Parts: sequence; structure tokens; C-alpha cells
Amino acid sequence: MSLTQLIYTSRCVAAMTSQMSHDVSCKSVYICEKLGLTGRVFANNRQALAMTEGPTEIVKEYFKAVKADNLVESILIHVDRKIPEREFKTYSVWLNLPGAFEFGDKVRELTPESVLTAMPVKQSAKLRIMAEAYLNADLIEKIRVEHVA
Repeated sequence: MSLTQLIYTSRCVAAMTSQMSHDVSCKSVYICEKLGLTGRVFANNRQALAMTEGPTEIVKEYFKAVKADNLVESILIHVDRKIPEREFKTYSVWLNLPGAFEFGDKVRELTPESVLTAMPVKQSAKLRIMAEAYLNADLIEKIRVEHVA
């Protein structure tokens, strides 16, 4: 069985609220776990960076479903590659949202302190470059300092 990793960014419709983003993230985790997908999503209520991996056919079908979602305004694949093994052991969503939310072990709060927990210890250059391009300066600096040390 061949494995594929997709790294893509998406932009949500303006009507997307923080609560909707949290609710969609919970649903995403449930679906991806059921499908056997692994990866990470870094998101707020307007945009997301998704790194999804698993069996090629399932990853591609999941991407089609995300692209067809009415809450997604635009979506762009940055990396579509075969991988010899998964970089992520689990699937989780990390959110940077205004307001108070009940976060858990699969839908978590994205902060400069939590970003290192979200990323695999050994990450491919493609994965690191995409994450650094997407995340804000505080989060990027935390990744650089910890991985250089």
C-alpha cells in the first residue's frame, strides 16, 4: 500500500466563526481517525495549513471532500508526494482562535509553547519549510530555536 502526504492551505468563507472552526476541527479529527489518516492542521477561523498522510486513495478522497466543503473558499496543494513512512503518529488540529474553548488531546490550542509538541521530532525539510512559511513569527522562532539547539 503506497502512502501519500498532502500539504495544503485553505481559506474559509468570511462567515466562519471561531466556534464553527472549533466544531469543524472536532469533526475532522473524528473522520480522519476513522479513515486511518495522520497529520496536523494549524488553523484559525479564516485559514488553515493541513498536512495529511495515509494510504494514497484515502488521502486523495479526503482532500476532495475538504475542497467540496461549503465553508472552504479556496484551497491550494503545495506538496503532493509519495512517502516511505508517515511523519506523524496521530492526527490532530491545533487552533489559534479568539475566545475560550475547551481543548482536548486531539483539538488543541496553538501557541508558541505548544507548537513544538505539534511537530514531529524528525520532520522532513518540506514539512518544516511549509510550517515555517505559514506560522506567525513567534511560532516560527520557537521552532528554529528548539531544532537548532
